[in-house]
Amino acid sequence: MRCKLKNQQGAALVIVLALAIIAGILGFAAMSVAENQTILVNRHQQRERALHFAEAGIHRYMAELNDDLDFYTTGASTAMQNVDTALEDGYYKLQVITPSTSNPYVTIRSTGWPANSDIKRTVEAKLYKKTTLSNLITANVGESRIDYFNRFLRGDVVNGPLHINGNLITNGHTGDGVDGPIFKDKVTYSGEWIRESTPVTAGDTTTFLNGTPVRVESMNMPPISESLESKTDSGYVYTGRTCIYINGSTLKIRNKASSTIQTKSLPTNGIIYVKGGVGDKWHKDTANVFVSGNLDGRLTIVAENNIYITAFDPTDWDRPAGNNTSPMAKSGTGGITYAGLNMAGVSDKASLAEALKNCDDMLGLIANKDVVILHKNWPKQSTDSPAYYWLGWGPYGKGYGNYNDVAPYNMNIHASIYAVTGSFRYEELYEDGKKGWLTVVGSISQYEIGPVAGFGLNILDLKILPDPLHTRLSGYGKNYWHDPRLMYDAPPNFLESISSGWEIIEWRETSNP
Repeated sequence: MRCKLKNQQGAALVIVLALAIIAGILGFAAMSVAENQTILVNRHQQRERALHFAEAGIHRYMAELNDDLDFYTTGASTAMQNVDTALEDGYYKLQVITPSTSNPYVTIRSTGWPANSDIKRTVEAKLYKKTTLSNLITANVGESRIDYFNRFLRGDVVNGPLHINGNLITNGHTGDGVDGPIFKDKVTYSGEWIRESTPVTAGDTTTFLNGTPVRVESMNMPPISESLESKTDSGYVYTGRTCIYINGSTLKIRNKASSTIQTKSLPTNGIIYVKGGVGDKWHKDTANVFVSGNLDGRLTIVAENNIYITAFDPTDWDRPAGNNTSPMAKSGTGGITYAGLNMAGVSDKASLAEALKNCDDMLGLIANKDVVILHKNWPKQSTDSPAYYWLGWGPYGKGYGNYNDVAPYNMNIHASIYAVTGSFRYEELYEDGKKGWLTVVGSISQYEIGPVAGFGLNILDLKILPDPLHTRLSGYGKNYWHDPRLMYDAPPNFLESISSGWEIIEWRETSNP
């Protein structure tokens, strides 16, 4: 029996309608995806543009900083901040965090966004000021291997960054003390690193607390600029031997063989400039400066020959200091210090930064030749030419008695020191035996590392501790501290190298303010 099929008319229409609905849904979905994709692409483009504007703000401020290394202190810097600055079809807004002793960097925070957009991005850059003052010690050469002057030895403590344009020489099994040399900050060099002892050498105590030394490009050392004299205030340019005693914010100055001691305030432009000949140490026409005291303010002293740092007031010519065993020499702490810095509680980098937090004193000592710790004799007025000094009360070199040891047992020097063609050194270092400690707070830039202590020769280079053939026989032990303010500040009109500038050491994106 055959079955009759039901009526199939209209089925095609239903199928067509279903397919149309499905096609419509797919079409709308595709349109929605495309629209969302367009929105996402647009927002991505806006985010990229926002980042572009933010980065442009950073580079705009850096350009001003590298034109003027102290730009962040100016009113123009303040005017650039916290305002919507138009750039192309967008904007950026800057915020600058100025440096401090505890955080000696300039931090630039820049927020960028396109016009008519709610999308913003913020980047933050931390900047480091690259100058010779950024290092505790900067030297052009450091490769002498005979007299141990340019080595860093056991007993040395370097509390700050170190850079040697030449060879870095470290030796941890000879020297004075029970450990060291200890380097508490970064160490860089541009020549070779000569390791005279290694961790596997018996008795080696060399310690790097901030990583292994790194080889970098040489740092330019600037010459004395002729413009320094022209920048000096009238009345603060001297010719010939000049004795200066810093008494807070006032100065006692005695020039040549004068019987008159001038009393002056600190110069407005911050510079004392001494010019003249380069002959005998004590001659009245030689461009030497003899200086000591306690500074309350900011000052830079420039000498076309040498600067001698003394234990006592060098304008007092009736005061020979005796010898190394005298109570005067034993008790003297000498040198030049900052009125606003008390080193009594300083034991590390953080405590030094705290001690300097409210200190605005800053001294620069720039000598075309050497910066020297005075050891022998004393300035005085004399009719003998060129005898303007103490030497057993007689002219130098003529056998009139013995010289006077005027170097104190300990010495403190708070200053940025720059020996342009010479060294920072202790005069006649092998005479008068071992002194105490030389504490320097600041920065030492020199053509060649100079000696502050005399050591016995280490002919056999024995690798035992202590080495009986190589110990400190005379002079000072080193206790050097880098002034963290020099990472962003400098004494008045202090020399800057051609390569000085602000460099980015950290770059990151951060949350929007």
